[in-house]
Amino acid sequence: MKLLWVTAKRLASDLASTTQLSVSNTLSERGWEVTIMAPNDSNAKEIVDNNGHNFIGVKRSQKAGLGWLTFGKSVKQKLPQVIDQFDVVLVDWQAVAGASKTLNNHKIPWLVVDRSPPVFNSIIGKLQWLEYLRAWRIAKKKKASGSVLKSQALADFHRTKYRAINPITIMEAGVDVSKFTPTNFSGTTVIVHHGQLDQERDILKLVSIGEILYSRKIDFIMKIAGRGNKLSSLQKLSYLHDWLDVLGPLPQKEIPKFLASGHLAIFPLPDNNIWRLASPLKVREWAAAGLPMILSDITPHQSIGERNWINLVPPNYPLDKWADQVESFISQDLHSIGAQARKDAELEFDWKKTTEQLHIQLMKLKGLRNDKT
Repeated sequence: MKLLWVTAKRLASDLASTTQLSVSNTLSERGWEVTIMAPNDSNAKEIVDNNGHNFIGVKRSQKAGLGWLTFGKSVKQKLPQVIDQFDVVLVDWQAVAGASKTLNNHKIPWLVVDRSPPVFNSIIGKLQWLEYLRAWRIAKKKKASGSVLKSQALADFHRTKYRAINPITIMEAGVDVSKFTPTNFSGTTVIVHHGQLDQERDILKLVSIGEILYSRKIDFIMKIAGRGNKLSSLQKLSYLHDWLDVLGPLPQKEIPKFLASGHLAIFPLPDNNIWRLASPLKVREWAAAGLPMILSDITPHQSIGERNWINLVPPNYPLDKWADQVESFISQDLHSIGAQARKDAELEFDWKKTTEQLHIQLMKLKGLRNDKT
């Protein structure tokens, strides 16, 4: 069973590339031989090789706004040389324009994968939206064999816009629970956050919440890790606050250790159209680390359901309400609350669970492929 995944993710540097690698690892355990076609950045081949998969490198410009152009062109050139060896293909939406013609000519079943619409409001973001909408038009015109979406909210979004490509497979964010060690909740209270540190995520609210906690004479440390357009601002603020530690980007292998140093996590993500379509990857990783968490009360966080380890705060509430929730958690038995978060992650959030429907759909397409050959 041979699967090709064509993705625009930079596997050596993109925080979200854990999805491609983790899903591929889980599918391999189910018998798939996985090949990943991705930008040939430094260490990308080594990372894929170390995960036990095959790698095909393509070009993708580092210049803002040109990445999707060079990537699509390179995929279009490279794919015909290798396509006949595969049974089924997963195609990230960024690769649809470059891959669809070859896939149809060779009668290979393929699924368009949508893990995230563009999120930035800049000129570059608007250009990405044009490419996003174009990709879905092409996928529908070229009769993709189905789609793989990250959330039910995203599926509903495409249905309302008459873009849905059936059958739809929902593959929510998962986590490799075995890679995370639960925290022991010792010492000074540590509030953690890791991920994209962008203005679009209202990330500076973390510091404002910390300032309120400090004014209340709460003994705590706030640790923030990641990269994004607000990283430099956060680093400058860390010089002004002894309680603030901004680490910048961490290698993926260091993230479990970072989370294990925490007592609780916090994420004041705003409520807008983009984030309503999200699948809460970070929440699931934090649960795997046994961390209680305080989250904005928006669709993706609500999708986790009511849990004793989650406190939801309406995103438009005053920031002192977030500080109230931190104080509330600190006064409770964090060890037992965190243990429940870890248990839920093991039972519900592991990639083995979240990829089950994808595996079933890929098997169906492989069967159709065999029937036609």
